[in-house]
Amino acid sequence: MNLDISLIPYGQISYVVPSLIKYFEKSEGWTKGRSGVDDIVRFVLTGQMQLWVVFDPTDSTIYGYVITEIKQYPKSKLFVIQYCAMESQHMRYVSDRMHETADRFARDMGCNGVEFFGRPGWEPHVKKYGYTAKSVVFEKYFDEVPK
Repeated sequence: MNLDISLIPYGQISYVVPSLIKYFEKSEGWTKGRSGVDDIVRFVLTGQMQLWVVFDPTDSTIYGYVITEIKQYPKSKLFVIQYCAMESQHMRYVSDRMHETADRFARDMGCNGVEFFGRPGWEPHVKKYGYTAKSVVFEKYFDEVPK
């Protein structure tokens, strides 16, 4: 299997979103209440973030998505991978292409680099692309939300 990744032009987003809802729902679960499907869709419809689709170029079957953001920090600009979900075990079919595309797009946008947050299990998979783990996110959730 040989998958590809493509940036969805703004005018085509509304046509693609229905095919991605099941992946957005996966991402919603991983955010632990930080973002819902409606928020994810709003980020791309408002142009705040960019929508990329992972697909099979032979038959256009969609296997997942990536949402990115160009983030301006006080002293640098980074290409940030905010959300990513796809069919189980399919990352290996698009990983090289995805990282090449991210690097090229980031450079074209004048970014100083690429960043993303992920589970510790990502580290061995992304080291070959030049990533290093610089921090760990610690989380604590309450059983009840204060009102």
